[in-house]
Amino acid sequence: MKKSYLVGMSIIILFLFGYFFQLQNKQIRQLTQEVEKLNKKVELLQSSEEKLKQELEKYTKKKQIPVSVKKKRFINMMLKPLDEVYNDLKSRYLRVKKDIDENNITDEIKKLKEFYSVDSNEKLLYALKPHPKSIALAQGAMESAWGQSRFFKEANNMFGVWSFNKDEPRIAANSKRGTKTIWLKKYSSVKDAIKDYYETLSKSPAFKAFRKQNYENPNPYILVKKLDRYSEKKALYGKELASVIKYNNFTKYDDKDFIVQKDEEKLTKEEQKEEEQLEQKAIEQAASDEVTTSDDIQKDEEVSQEQKKDETKSETTIDKKEEKKTAKEEQTK
Repeated sequence: MKKSYLVGMSIIILFLFGYFFQLQNKQIRQLTQEVEKLNKKVELLQSSEEKLKQELEKYTKKKQIPVSVKKKRFINMMLKPLDEVYNDLKSRYLRVKKDIDENNITDEIKKLKEFYSVDSNEKLLYALKPHPKSIALAQGAMESAWGQSRFFKEANNMFGVWSFNKDEPRIAANSKRGTKTIWLKKYSSVKDAIKDYYETLSKSPAFKAFRKQNYENPNPYILVKKLDRYSEKKALYGKELASVIKYNNFTKYDDKDFIVQKDEEKLTKEEQKEEEQLEQKAIEQAASDEVTTSDDIQKDEEVSQEQKKDETKSETTIDKKEEKKTAKEEQTK
């Protein structure tokens, strides 16, 4: 009886062992299948990721616009509004010059003298004569990295012109001068930006020598040397501008009536390489969202405003003295 019981229990145990063994094998198979499915999904995801990377690389390569295309687009975008602004300024200059030559001092001339803060006809003509378009193109290209800078894309500001008026449209630069935030003007159009740029060079005390040189001999390669105060790069700035003008043959856009030009010599391969490197370095700096324009313009403007205030105070004092003198004379009578 006892023996039969033990045999029975052994059979039951073996049966249970076999059952649980089969059950475990089944679970292992199921787990193995799940793992295989997961591995296939991982492989599929990795394959998809690789395809996405390849597509992204293709897209990125497509978006990397060749420099020659950037240049062509920028020049085409600039030329029409630049011609319009330049021709308007030229017409005004010729009209005023004719009146001055005929000794016909009109109300327009009086208002323009006040606007440009000049005290002679000669200085007014210095301010009114527009400088060569080749310089405007070169500065626009350099300061905006051929139209790729954030300042140009967000604010139409291709000349890096600063803003000192919190009430006007403007954007902040990422870089600072010490703890000072740099603000740049925001324009409604490219034409407005070009007009303001010409006005800045015509009014700012920082460019007196530039205006005088432009009136007497508007040779672009001489003129750019007078723009050292436009940029914190100082003398190097003029050299870079000259390289951009020469390498891109920008003088072909200049007004031949205003500029006496001689035929330019062709660059040697070594010279061409040097000009290209100078241009590339300047453009890369502009594309990095770094502000290279100088605050000299603002400093000179502040000095000029202070001088005007002093002159106004002085004139007011003189007027008051004259009034008192007149009043005394009338009382005496």
